Amino acid sequence: MATLQPYKIYNSVAYDYATELPDGWQLWKIAHAFNLIGSGTTPQSGNISFYESGTINWINTGDLNDGVINECKNKITELAFKKHSVLKIYPKGTLLVAMYGATIGKAAVMNLEGCTNQACCALSKSKILTNKFTLYWFIANRKNIVNLSYGGGQPNISQDVIKKLKIPVPPLEVQNSIVAYLDKKNSEIDKFIRNKEMLLELLEESRKRKIFDAITKGIDKDVDLKESGLPWIGIIPKHWELKKVKSFASHVQRGSSPTYVNESELVVISQASMSSGFIDETKYKYQSKAKIENFKGRLFEDDVLLASTGGGVLGKSIVFDRDGNYIADGHLTIIRDKKKRFNSKFLFYFLSINFDFIEGYLGQGSTNQTELQRGWFRDLYLPFPYLKEQDRIVEFVNDFNDEINLAISKAQKEISSIKEYREALITNLVTGKRSLNCDLE
Repeated sequence: MATLQPYKIYNSVAYDYATELPDGWQLWKIAHAFNLIGSGTTPQSGNISFYESGTINWINTGDLNDGVINECKNKITELAFKKHSVLKIYPKGTLLVAMYGATIGKAAVMNLEGCTNQACCALSKSKILTNKFTLYWFIANRKNIVNLSYGGGQPNISQDVIKKLKIPVPPLEVQNSIVAYLDKKNSEIDKFIRNKEMLLELLEESRKRKIFDAITKGIDKDVDLKESGLPWIGIIPKHWELKKVKSFASHVQRGSSPTYVNESELVVISQASMSSGFIDETKYKYQSKAKIENFKGRLFEDDVLLASTGGGVLGKSIVFDRDGNYIADGHLTIIRDKKKRFNSKFLFYFLSINFDFIEGYLGQGSTNQTELQRGWFRDLYLPFPYLKEQDRIVEFVNDFNDEINLAISKAQKEISSIKEYREALITNLVTGKRSLNCDLE
C-alpha cells in the first residue's frame, strides 16, 4: 500500500502555480528541457484508410485523449507521403500536445511512429525528463495551459507558449517511480470506470425493458394476452384496445413561429430546451410581447411535447410540467386532449422507448431536414388500456424509475469522485506536493 506524504525538505521557487519544490527538484523551461520541439504539417491530399502496408500514421488533435493515442483513423498512403516530403515523421514515444480549439492542452505519448498536423506540438529527446512524466505534468496542468490561450472564435496557443512553460524536474529515478505508480493506479481507475459505465448501460437497458413491458403488457401478470397485429408492439392484454392517436388526442399540432426578443414575459420552449429530458431554463428564448391567447403554440401543464425536426433529435419527448406564459416553437408538436382521455405520462413513456421507431419511420423529409410526418403520427396505433389502468401503470413505472435513477446517480457520482481523485493524485505527485513511498509490486 502506497503512503503519500509531504517531502521532508522544500525549497522556495517563484512561478505562477508553484511556490516551493522538494529538495533536489529543479524548475526548467520546456524550451531548455527538450532538444526537439516541433509540429507537423497538415497533408493536402492522400487516401484515408485503415492500416495497410506502405502507409504512414497521421495523428491530429482529435486523437489525443487523456494520455492515450486513440486508434488512428487517419492514414496517409506512401504515395501521398512522397508528394509531401515536408511531412515530419516522429518516432514512437514522442509527446504530443494539442494547441488548437477545444483540445488545447490535451497531451499523449505516441505509441506508434507517425506524423502530425500543425495543431500539435511534438516534444522529444530530453536528457532530464521522461516523456511519460512530462505527459502526466501536462494532464495535471491542462487548465493552466488553457488559460494561456488567445484568439477569437477557436482559441489557440503557440509553440512559444509551450516553450516558456516551466516544469518541475525531479531526479530521473523519482520520475520513473512516479510514472510506474501512476500507470498502475490509472489502470485500476480505468477498470473501475469501465465497470461503472457497463453498469450504467445495463441500468438503462433494464429501464427500457421494464417500461416496454409495463406499457404494452400492463402490470397484472394473470391477464389473458392477444396478438396486437403490430410487430413492433407484440402481444398486449386481451381487454386492451388499439387506438389511433387522433382518436384520444384532440390536439396534435405544431407550435408557433416566434418573433424573438432578448427578454419578455412569454417564454419560448424549443427542441434545445427540452431534448435533454427536462426543461432547461438556460436555453429559454423569448417571444415579443403579445396576448398569449393568440398563439397556437400556447402550452398548458401536462401537454406532451414531441421534437419534430432533425435527425438525432426528432422523436424525443417530455411532459410539460409548468403553468404560466409558455409557448412551443414550430419545431415541437403539442399533444393534448380536452376530455382528458389519456394519462400524459403513459403516452410519454410509450414515446420515450419508441424513439428509434418514431425517428426512423415517422420522420421523413425531401431535404436534409427530417420532419415528423404529422398525418402518420395521428394515424399511429397505440395499445390503450382504460384510464385508471394507465394511472396504475404510470405509478408503477414512476416507482422503479426512481430506483433506477437513484442507482444511476450513485454510479455517476462514483465515476466523478474517482476522476477527481485521479486528478488530485497526478497533481500532487508531479508537482512535488506529496512524495511516493510504496512497494509497486
